[in-house]
Amino acid sequence: MGIQLQPATELAASALFALVDAHRATLASWLPWVAATQSAADSLAFLRHSVAARQQGSQYDWLILVDGQLAGVCGLHTVSAANHRACVGYWLAPPYVGRGVLQAALQQLCKQAFGPLGLQRLVIDPALGNVRSIAVAQRAGFCFEGILRQHLWLHGQPHDAACYSLLAADWALREPVQA
Repeated sequence: MGIQLQPATELAASALFALVDAHRATLASWLPWVAATQSAADSLAFLRHSVAARQQGSQYDWLILVDGQLAGVCGLHTVSAANHRACVGYWLAPPYVGRGVLQAALQQLCKQAFGPLGLQRLVIDPALGNVRSIAVAQRAGFCFEGILRQHLWLHGQPHDAACYSLLAADWALREPVQA
């Protein structure tokens, strides 16, 4: 199975919307933006924003491809160049869950974050009830730091989040040296 990250481009709008729309019920549980994604034009607006934010260095989104097929999105959000940190976000369509896709995608994302982008700290902050996302953070080697009270707003209600971080120094210890 070939897992590849591709920088988000406007050309993916139709495919991205189709993927979100096909799995709307599952994705909407933890992703508040799903309800507002009602057409390919909404996906196009997201992708245009993503491309512009990449050029400004404030956000980096990648399409997750599995054997050339769009499977989800991962990215670095609220990038602070001054503080060398970013938040990690990700989602995956249900047919790709449980196959190691997100682990491979996060490996590639971390290589970009701690390599060319020069970041020193990444944070994942899933809702406490989102046990799958918490498991992804743990398997990716992110360290639990604590609970962020009422950190997320989902379906009209505040939710506590778990805070997981990974430092460049931690990553360097785990990343195999390439000859």
